[in-house]
Amino acid sequence: MANNQPYPQIPDGPVLCDTCSRTGSKVEMEPHKALPAEARKWAEEQDAELQSYRCPECESVQVFRVD
Repeated sequence: MANNQPYPQIPDGPVLCDTCSRTGSKVEMEPHKALPAEARKWAEEQDAELQSYRCPECESVQVFRVD
């Protein structure tokens, strides 16, 4: 079966940066208003709510489903 939900569910606690954690750092990400275009398209097609977070250290962005 194909995975039609490519975005993980938002965690209950703080959102930590996956990229920074690979180097041993624990950096808490901050809510980010803009969604990447592909995430915005997916959310519209699936009628789902997404929230993006941006890392203040490496500036990577992660997107999560809000249920």
